[in-house]
Amino acid sequence: MTKGVHFLDELRTAMEAHSQRPALIYQGRAFTYGDLNARASQCAAVLQSFGVERGDRVALFTPTKMPFLVGHLGAMYAGAVPVPLNPQFTREEMRYFLTDSRPRVVLAGEDQRVMLAELADQLPQAPIVLPDAAVLENKAGHFREPTVNPEDPCLMLYSSGTTGWPKGVVHTHGNVASSLSALIDCWQLSQDDATVHMLPLFHIHGLAFATHATWLAGGSVRMEDGFDLRQALDAIGQGTIFMAVPPMYYRLLDEPRFREVARSWKCVRLFTCGSAPIRPEVLPELEEILNRPVINRYGMTEAYVITSLPLAGPWPAGSVGSPLAGIELRVNRDDGSFAAEGEVGSVVLRGPNLFREYWQQPEATRAAFATGWFDTGDLGALDDKGFLTLVGRKHDLIITSGYNVYPQVVERVIGECPGVGQCAVLGIPDQNRGEQVVAAIVRSDAALDEARLSAWCSDRLIHYQRPRRVIFVESLPRNSLGKLLRRELHQLF
Repeated sequence: MTKGVHFLDELRTAMEAHSQRPALIYQGRAFTYGDLNARASQCAAVLQSFGVERGDRVALFTPTKMPFLVGHLGAMYAGAVPVPLNPQFTREEMRYFLTDSRPRVVLAGEDQRVMLAELADQLPQAPIVLPDAAVLENKAGHFREPTVNPEDPCLMLYSSGTTGWPKGVVHTHGNVASSLSALIDCWQLSQDDATVHMLPLFHIHGLAFATHATWLAGGSVRMEDGFDLRQALDAIGQGTIFMAVPPMYYRLLDEPRFREVARSWKCVRLFTCGSAPIRPEVLPELEEILNRPVINRYGMTEAYVITSLPLAGPWPAGSVGSPLAGIELRVNRDDGSFAAEGEVGSVVLRGPNLFREYWQQPEATRAAFATGWFDTGDLGALDDKGFLTLVGRKHDLIITSGYNVYPQVVERVIGECPGVGQCAVLGIPDQNRGEQVVAAIVRSDAALDEARLSAWCSDRLIHYQRPRRVIFVESLPRNSLGKLLRRELHQLF
């Protein structure tokens, strides 16, 4: 693959070069690259017949994966910008996203169309709402191929919104091509690969890393509608790559048949994990069962994949690896100077992988690039080989009695305590200390109590790192990719 400057050109080149090869295996049917190319072209014609022009936004608001895939390809073929949205968004969330992005067209599922009809008179600019089936069934002749440049917008994804309403992250054809090229090289993706895909498509993990990267490499995507344990045990062995999030691995570990079935997965060469940190205490057993390392990586909506553990090792415990080709990464102190080896600081980066702007938020865009480096908002440390270990988000940092406490450090210790299934640590206001460290715990052993946990922590954590308060809960609030929702967790305290 040419080191790309233009994602759409690279994608269409792959479609034509592999036209007879399977691009997608879904619901028992194989779709070739030629099939997808024809469907995307037809969808582009449909969208253009409804007035979609170069640069327009096309929102994808459907739970059905085939029209989602064709719809997002068709939008790009038409020169428009696909805006993937979670089909489970509430009415209030959709009011915000549609007001902010102002799409010309929304491709929507049946239930989603009902919500959109109720919202129509509450929006400053009501979009045209098309049934998601329209991209598969409507015929509108040949589409008019637009002129698309590397600096033109290619995709708009909304950030997770952990500190307020999400921001629209605008990626260009140039930065997407660069990001995926580096990922393909790092993970050695090729046309011989089959990626087992059980992720949602509205997130960068499922859409870009698992789908776009596989297609640019000429491989096939074996797609399921979601993670089903029985289907997973059967499907994983039919691929060469399994891209997953931590809850999927936890479900597999809880399945008695996992160890036996995994021995039959002879073709799988790469297991990856992302979107949230995997609990370090489960990794030894998981990797022993898989007979392979789980390749941890670090990515975000604004920057695609930033770092990855190398396929051939080393695999330092807890590390997310080193930067992909073309990406410069450093860890800074508060004054902007380089942090020492092993010293925790702000993770900043620059490179051709980065997004262009926050949609209609010029001040936030300028602030993000004010120093010439993009501040990820994450805290981490580099070792002597340039491998990064993350310790948490800046806004999650707990300052108690003047000491910095990193939640992930405390969570690792608590997570290793016998009887702890899951845990989350955060800071809540304290009149004397500024903040106090608190922990929410899901027990795997009902006999676990606060006294046993306190004894465990007293031997392993400095006094100011130890939780002052513990609550036992049935589950922790997480999003669809397993990322902890700390704002909701705060409400428990």
